[in-house]
Amino acid sequence: MNEQVDEVVIVGGGDVGLLTALAVRQMNPSVDVVVVDDFQTEIPQVGKSTYKEIQSILHGALGLDEHEFISEVKPIWKASVYFRDWCGRPPFQFPFDPPAKYPNANTPNAVEHFYYHYDELYDSPDHRTRGEEILAQGKSPWFYGPDGDLDKYDEVAYHLDTERFNTYLRKRCRERGVALVDDEITTVETTGARIDAVQSEGRRYEADLYVDATGFSRVLRSEQDAAFREFEFPLDAALNVRIDRSLADVVPATVIETGDHGWFWQIDTYDDRDLGYVFATEYVDEETALAEFQAFAAEVATEDTDGDPAITAEEVDRYDFDSGYYDRAWVENCLAIGNAEGFVEPLQSTALTANASLAVRFSNLLSSHGRVADDALREAVNESVRRTWESIHDFVGVHYEYATGDTDFWAAMELLDVSPRTDRIAAEFDRHGYDWTVDVPDDADLAALEVFALPDFYTVMRNMGATSAFYEDHDFAVSDEVADQRDQFYGDISQRVEDDHLTVRELYKGILNF
Repeated sequence: MNEQVDEVVIVGGGDVGLLTALAVRQMNPSVDVVVVDDFQTEIPQVGKSTYKEIQSILHGALGLDEHEFISEVKPIWKASVYFRDWCGRPPFQFPFDPPAKYPNANTPNAVEHFYYHYDELYDSPDHRTRGEEILAQGKSPWFYGPDGDLDKYDEVAYHLDTERFNTYLRKRCRERGVALVDDEITTVETTGARIDAVQSEGRRYEADLYVDATGFSRVLRSEQDAAFREFEFPLDAALNVRIDRSLADVVPATVIETGDHGWFWQIDTYDDRDLGYVFATEYVDEETALAEFQAFAAEVATEDTDGDPAITAEEVDRYDFDSGYYDRAWVENCLAIGNAEGFVEPLQSTALTANASLAVRFSNLLSSHGRVADDALREAVNESVRRTWESIHDFVGVHYEYATGDTDFWAAMELLDVSPRTDRIAAEFDRHGYDWTVDVPDDADLAALEVFALPDFYTVMRNMGATSAFYEDHDFAVSDEVADQRDQFYGDISQRVEDDHLTVRELYKGILNF
C-alpha cells in the first residue's frame, strides 16, 4: 500500500528514538512526530561511545549547535580505540584518521612510503597520527589557532553520559515541535503485518508510519513477520559499572582489553569512568565473569583513581543482547531502528552512531521521495540498513579472525569464519599491500563497505599480525629521503599536539569554566 506519511509515531524515547524524531522533523518539517515512552523511568547510567560520523550527524545533518551541545552534554572527545591488550599483542590504536598513515598512491616512490609503514612504523610509538598523539599525550582536540581563536581537530568522536545526552535530546525535541508523550504502549493492533494502531491502557495512537525504537523488547517488530539474520558471534551479555575518576585523568579514547571469555571496555565521561565486560554466556557463568570483571575494575581504579577500588555485585548492572539484524527494517508501515532492528556487539562502538546515521538517511529518503511510502522507498531504506550491519559485522569480525587465547572461548573465536568479504580483504592486502585504490574484478563486496573502509581494515589487521606477501616477498629498500620525510611528518604532528592542544581539564575548567 502506498500512502503519504504525514504522521509518525515513534515508540521508544531512548537516544535512537529521539534522534530519529529529530531527523524526521529536520528533513520533513510538516510531518507531525510523536514519541511515546515512559519518560518517568530512570535513564540508564551507561557511558556511550561513538565513532567519527557522530559529529557530522549531530552538528551537521541535525543542526544541533556544537557549543550548546558541549555546554549541556559535556562530552569527552574520543580520538581512537586503544587496544591496551588484545590477545596479548602489544598495545595499538585504531584512530579516526588512519588515511593519514598512508601516502597518496600518486606520491613519488609510494611503495617506499607504504613499505616503511608496513615494516617499521605501523606499531611505532614515535610515528603517530594526530588522533593517536591526542591519546598518547592525554589531550583534547581543541587548540588555539594562529589567529588566536579556539579551534578543533575534527577527526574525533564523543564519549557521552547517557543521562546528560538523553535529557539534551528531549529538550531539543520539544523545541522543534516533537510531542513527547509520557505513556506505555501495552497493545499493538495489526492486520497481517500492518500496524493499525498502538495502545496504552488509556489512549490509542494512530499514524501513517510507526517506528519501533523499543530496543531489544521489540514491542512492534515482534508483531511482524520478518526474517532475522543471526550473526555467529557468541558474545551475548555485558556487565557494567561506573567508578570515580578526576577530570585530570581522562583518557581520550575507548580502551579495550581482552579477558578470558570476552573483552573489557573503559569509557571516560565527564562525570566518571564507565567500565564493562562483554562476555559469552556459552563459555562462562555469571559468577565467574563477575569475579573477572571485579578484578579488572580494581586494577583500573588503582591506576587512576583514589579511594577503595573494590566494586560489589550490587553495583554492577547486567545487559543481555543478541547479535544480528532483521533483513527488512521497514515492513509495511513500521520501521524498526536501533536495537529493535539489529545489533552486532559493542566492540568499535558502532550502535549509536550507525543508528543515528540510518535515521538521517531514512529521513532524507522520505523527504526526497515526497513522503510517499511505497515499495521502492522501503527497499531503498532496507538495503541501506543491510549494508550498514554487514559492513560493521565484517569489521568487528576481523578483530576475531586474528585473535588468539588459551580458553575455550578464544579457541572458538580463532576458528570463526566471518564472511567471504573479509577473506577478500585479506587477499587484497596480501596481493597489493596498503594501496586500496587498485581496481579488482568483481569488487562489489568491497565497494559495498558502508561504515568502515579498507584503510580501517588494514590498520587493525596489521596491528593484529596480518602480513602481506607483496611486502614480504620483495623486501623493498627505503631511501633515507623517504624515511626522513615520514619521520619529519610524524615529528611535526607530535610537536604540534604537545605545543598547541589543551587537555580536557584545561578546556572545561580553564576556558569554558564549567
